Amino acid sequence: MNRFPLVIFLILLFSCGENTEERSQKSDNILADLQISLDTVIVDVGEEIFNPGMYYQFGLSEDGQSVYFALNREPEVHEITLQKLQLVRRIYFEKDGPNRAPNFINYFDVLPKNEFMLAHYGIQGIYNAQAEKIQTMEIQPGEFQGLDEDLHALYLNLTISPDKKLAFSTPKKPSEIFNSFIAKMNLHEKTGELIALPALEITKNFQVTFSSENSSTTYGDFISIQKVNNQLVIYSGSTSDLYLYDFATDSLILKTFNHQLVPAKKTGSFPSKVDSQERVREVGDEINQQPTFSGLYWDPGRKLYFRFASKSNGKLETGEPKKKDVYLFAYDEELQLLGEQIVDLPYPFGRAFFFEGKLYSYRPVDEDPGFVRMTLTY
Repeated sequence: MNRFPLVIFLILLFSCGENTEERSQKSDNILADLQISLDTVIVDVGEEIFNPGMYYQFGLSEDGQSVYFALNREPEVHEITLQKLQLVRRIYFEKDGPNRAPNFINYFDVLPKNEFMLAHYGIQGIYNAQAEKIQTMEIQPGEFQGLDEDLHALYLNLTISPDKKLAFSTPKKPSEIFNSFIAKMNLHEKTGELIALPALEITKNFQVTFSSENSSTTYGDFISIQKVNNQLVIYSGSTSDLYLYDFATDSLILKTFNHQLVPAKKTGSFPSKVDSQERVREVGDEINQQPTFSGLYWDPGRKLYFRFASKSNGKLETGEPKKKDVYLFAYDEELQLLGEQIVDLPYPFGRAFFFEGKLYSYRPVDEDPGFVRMTLTY
C-alpha cells in the first residue's frame, strides 16, 4: 500500500485549435483558448486503515484549507488538509446516549467553527469537532408551523445556513409524483414554508420510474440543492436555469443563461413509468442524450463560478457507452456568463471543489483516498 502523497501525472493537454479570425470573433469568451491539465494525487493516511470508497458527502472548512468527508456507513468524519494532502483527524461519533449520531450519515453539512450537521431519516443534529451534540433538530412536518403534516421525508437533502438558524430540504408530498419546491425551516422560531420553483418544473418531464412491490427505481433528472459561496444553489439537470437563495438578505433569485454551445433546456417527451428495469435504463439513457447540467463550483482566487454539462452519445456495437460530450462554463460573481468550451474529459467532475486555483475531484486510488486535480489555463 502506497502511503505517500505521490503525484501521478495523467497530463491531458489540449488547445482549442481555432484560427485567428475565429478567436477574434469569440474574444468575449474567456474560455476560447482554454487549456487544461490533469494530475492525480494520493492522500497520506499514515497507518490508518479504512475503506476510502465509504467517503460520501463532503464540505470545506471555514478557511478553505481542509476538506471534511463523512463516511456513509459509519458515524465518522475525516479531516484532510489540502496543503499537505494528509489525513489529520478521524472524528468518531457515538451510536448511543445524549451525543448519539446517525449510524448512517445520509446528509452532511460543514458549518463555521468546525461544526457539522449529520442527518438521516431518524436523527438530525449539529455536532462539534469533539463529537458532542450541540443542537438537536426534529426535522418533522409537525414541528414547524406552516408546514402540512402530510409532507414526506422532510429531511431529504437537508442543508443548514451558516448561522444555524435556517434549514432547507427537498421533501415530497405522497399524493404527488413530482414536486417542484423546497422547504425552508426556521430552527429557532419553529416555522416553515414551501418555496415554489416554477423554473424547475420542467424536471418532471425527464424522470422515468419502474416500480415493483417492494421498491422503485428512477432514472433521469432531479432537483438538487448545494451550498456555495455562502449562498444556496437550487438547480436541475434538465435546465440551465437555477435559483440562488441569499442567506444574508433572505431572497430568492432566478438566474437564466444564454449559452451558445448547448440548449437552455431539454426537450421532448418520455414515459414517466415503465414496466421493467431494462426499460427504465433505456429511457434514462435516452434522456441523457441531451445536455445535463451540474451545480456550481466557486473559485475564490479568480472570483468565478464554474459549471459542467454533459451529453451522452448512445452505445457502441459492443454495448459500451460512447464517449460523452462534456462542456465547461464560467460565470462572474453575479452569474453573468463569461465563457464556455467543450472539454476533452470522459465525464464531468463530481464531488469537487477549488483549492488554490485548481479544481479537485475526489477519487480513491487503490486503498487510499485521492483526488484528480484540474488546472485551467486561459
